[in-house]
Amino acid sequence: MSELSPRNSFPYPSEREQPFFDAFKAGELAKDAAIFANSDNSNVVWQKGGIFSWNAATDTLFWTDDIFVNGFHSQFGGIIPEGSVLIQENEIIYFQFPRLVQNDNTVLQLYRSSRIFLEGSRLHDLKLFVTRRDDVLYFANGMTLKDGDTGALFEAGLIKLSTVLPHQHEPAYLFIAPAAGIFTITPIPVLTAPDLVRVSVWRNGQLLFDGATEDYTVDLNTGIITLVVPMVVSPNPDKFIVFRETLDSTGVTVSSHQHAVPLLLKPTPGTSVLNTLATAPFLLRIDVFRNGQLLSEGATEDYTVDLNTGLITLAVTSALNDKFEIWRELGLP
Repeated sequence: MSELSPRNSFPYPSEREQPFFDAFKAGELAKDAAIFANSDNSNVVWQKGGIFSWNAATDTLFWTDDIFVNGFHSQFGGIIPEGSVLIQENEIIYFQFPRLVQNDNTVLQLYRSSRIFLEGSRLHDLKLFVTRRDDVLYFANGMTLKDGDTGALFEAGLIKLSTVLPHQHEPAYLFIAPAAGIFTITPIPVLTAPDLVRVSVWRNGQLLFDGATEDYTVDLNTGIITLVVPMVVSPNPDKFIVFRETLDSTGVTVSSHQHAVPLLLKPTPGTSVLNTLATAPFLLRIDVFRNGQLLSEGATEDYTVDLNTGLITLAVTSALNDKFEIWRELGLP
């Protein structure tokens, strides 16, 4: 009868086993699969994940978008859905590679333990996601998060708050719909990239959401705004106000703050607390829009915000289909 190796349970012929070929072949195939898996493990790319935020006090790691984990030696691919995990001191979060699944969108289940182990799985089929030492998180791709850190982890590029390009806010542009059925707006004077860096659009007093599946898109290369829903003139013509942000080419060379990418949240009904995914001293101020309407901050108003935790408390909980857009101003401590 075949023997099994102590760590990976690879089969091999027992002493004087006859015939030994079946056991020998099974052992060689197991070693082949393990070597191939180790090669695959060392060539994994992590993509997306949106904004990450780590709070050591609550042991909570958040991320705002699906994380794509892709190998290159096989058809393996998987997704870690957006969400959060709890991770305590010296714990490890890991998952099992779905190597036998022939597609690239398998949902990966995360496991939490003090060591990488899963009953019935070999070590080379398990992959580290993140581990915690003291208050620092160490990710499989070499990235780290310290307590309170917030930002893009896997696709951030090089972002340095101390070298944010100076910018200026152009005068508001008012546009009243001249006829029904029009989809585009070209603010005057025409501003384009690389000078034009950001555009915000209000329609009849409501902030619109930027995106192909939202209210409008903007082409910074032409400055043209394209609406998803065309203009109307009855009973009253649509009124648009466009705010544009451009690079400042004057004598200013350094800015002490930057405007982070707007955070779009669609919470479940009944939600009373929203997370800005940033904290003081980097978080300087926020503006909150609910379904396009700017909310007022204050104890007797629409919401309050604690800059130290980055948490927004709503006076009225969220309802079905509510959309919140959070504008954050980040700076140097």
